[in-house]
Formats: sequence, C-alpha cells, structure tokens
Amino acid sequence: MANRLTVFLRDCRTAIHTLSLYGAAAIASYGWALGRLLHFPTRPYLPLWFAGALFVYNIDRLKADPSDKVNTPRRYRESLRLRPAGALAAALAACALILLPIFSRDWVSLLLTAGGGIVCLSYSVPFLGFRLKDVPLLKTFFAPTLVTAAYFVLPRQGAGTAASAMPYHLLAAGWTWVFLLFNMILCDLRDLEGDRRMRTRSLPVTIGARWTLRTLGGLLGALAILSLFTAWRAPPEKALLWEELGAVSVLYLGGLLAAARKPKPESFYEWWVEGMLFLPALVVLGNR
Repeated sequence: MANRLTVFLRDCRTAIHTLSLYGAAAIASYGWALGRLLHFPTRPYLPLWFAGALFVYNIDRLKADPSDKVNTPRRYRESLRLRPAGALAAALAACALILLPIFSRDWVSLLLTAGGGIVCLSYSVPFLGFRLKDVPLLKTFFAPTLVTAAYFVLPRQGAGTAASAMPYHLLAAGWTWVFLLFNMILCDLRDLEGDRRMRTRSLPVTIGARWTLRTLGGLLGALAILSLFTAWRAPPEKALLWEELGAVSVLYLGGLLAAARKPKPESFYEWWVEGMLFLPALVVLGNR
C-alpha cells in the first residue's frame, strides 16, 4: 500500500510539472500579487493568465524539440509519454481563452488573447518555414516581454490608470520584466548545450556562460535599484511592501544564481527556479 501511494504521488508530481500546472499557477499568482500592489482588477484575468500559460507551455512541448532531449531529458521523456494529456490541456486552455471573454462580453480581451495565442503558436510552430524561437536572441526575450504585457495590458484596458499613477505602474512593469528576464536567462543557461547543438541563438549561446552569469548579476543590481524607485513612487501603504519584496527577491534570486554556477538536476529548475514567481504573492500574503 505504501509503495502504491509513493508511486501515485510521484506520478502526480511528474504530471504537475510535465503539463506545466505548477508553472501556470506561478504565473497566475504573480498576476494576483501585482493586482494587490497596483490596485489592478485581477479576478477576471486570473483564469486567463493561468490558461494562457498552460496553452503556451503545452503547445511548445507537443512539438518535440531535439534540444530538450539534451537540456531536460527527463521532462522530454515524460512529455512524450503524456503527449495526449498535454494535447488535452492545451485544447482546454485554448477553449478557456476564447470562451471566458465571450461569456463576460469582454471583446477587447478576446482580441488580445486571440492575437497573443497566434503569436505564441508562431513561436513554437514553424510558419512560413521558420519559428520565432529560431530568431537570434528572441528565445530569451520573448516570454518575459509577452508575460509582462499580459499582466499590464489586460487590466489596464479594463480599468484604466490615472495619469498620476503612471510612473509607479511603469516602474512596476520594468521590475516585472527584469524579474522574468532573470528567470528566462537562468533557464537558457541551463539549456546552453542543447541550444548550441540546434543553433538556437539564445543570449547564453550568443555571449557565453561567463558573460551570462555577469548579466544575471547585473539584473540583480537592476532589480534592487528598481525596487527602491518603485517603492519611492508607490502609495505610502505599498512602499514598505515593495522594499520587502525587493529584498526578498534579490536574496532569493542571488541564491539561485550562486547555486546555478554548478550543474543542477532538473528538479532544481522545476521547483526552485519556476517557484521564484510565487515570491510576490508570498510577500503580499505575509503582510495581510
């Protein structure tokens, strides 16, 4: 009985990561935290953020990428094994992205999510003979930019932002982009060998491992500075929260950077690197 329970829990853990449920939940939780920090309406968009991440991740893995066989061999094998479940997850997520805005009569969100879905498809699936993923450096900058836009464009079109709050929101958007870019570059550093073999010109492939580590260190410094400026422009009741979020994030990301200097198992990236997106929500919850 104990062995069956162990196997069941292991299979659940594998499915959670292979089908990107953990990553999608992390992205949605980050959006929720931004809503609390910036007074964005998040309730209508939480399912869209979750479904969008689920769609993008699973679509990307439905088309077997030879570089994944080198970079993340265990996930590559599990993705092949769970391919039908991944296709179902992508299909359900696509339905949610279309039907939720229709049911709420939010036609702007429908257009934005449909357009974003097409762009994401072109990232993983070759249209006109090439994928956006194959464009030099786009692999590194595509996801942070798209996710940051999803966090800020959807709520803004629903509620608008006073002109006086614009500098605060722009600083928060910059902080978010740097935070997500750190995550992406760290994952691309893990993928360096496979991307080189497939000639995918990510940032680490272009500048090498040593300069990539220096770039990550520079992003940590930028995150610390942006935290102070964002706290300065934030409403008084949010200033200390941004300072705490900045301190916690720099410490956590610095720990990830120190650990990643030596080879780490896939589980390190699955739990700890992807898990960094839960930090803002944890900080907000800790101050309620």
